[in-house]
Amino acid sequence: MQLPFHPIVVHFPLALTFIMPVLIIVFALMIKMNKMQPQTWLIIIGLQLAVVVSGYVALESGEAEEDKVEKIVGKKLIHEHEEAAEIFVGSTVLVLVLSIAVFFIRKDIGFAIKLGIAGIGLVSCFLAYRTGHLGGELVYGHGAASAYTEEIEPQGLLPTPGKETSESPNPTDDNESLKADDNDYGNSDDDSVIDDDSKQED
Repeated sequence: MQLPFHPIVVHFPLALTFIMPVLIIVFALMIKMNKMQPQTWLIIIGLQLAVVVSGYVALESGEAEEDKVEKIVGKKLIHEHEEAAEIFVGSTVLVLVLSIAVFFIRKDIGFAIKLGIAGIGLVSCFLAYRTGHLGGELVYGHGAASAYTEEIEPQGLLPTPGKETSESPNPTDDNESLKADDNDYGNSDDDSVIDDDSKQED
């Protein structure tokens, strides 16, 4: 069975998106309280870049497999899922751009902007959920996964109709082989008559 690449990669951006708002708030607070250096914000930028790249890869892999899935699921449902994915990836790009921009802003005014970025990240979480929900409906509600499954002919012990087998088409009872055959052993009544005739002649 051929496994599609899209469901393999799509979980990474979805999962990381739900983590990013929490990390953004934590890093913003720690930097504001001078418990972290401002340069540690580069970690947030790197993680958000990973969200964008993996989201783009998931989007492109879905489009590459679209033609095959359309044989099972209607185009309208697929395009609805695709449009939701595009909006989701667009929101992650916005978070990335703002995260890069706030790195060059002074710390005293940058904290409020970082909280705003976290708010946009929450919106991305909703868009990620909607995209994943629509994808799940395609797979579990409309059978999109059947585009990659193959029907395997069962290899049973019973003979296939129409094919020659070593078994007899008309099986007989095993007990019939134990029954006496009159032709093989003769007729017992005839033997008794012959014995009586021979005694009278004597």
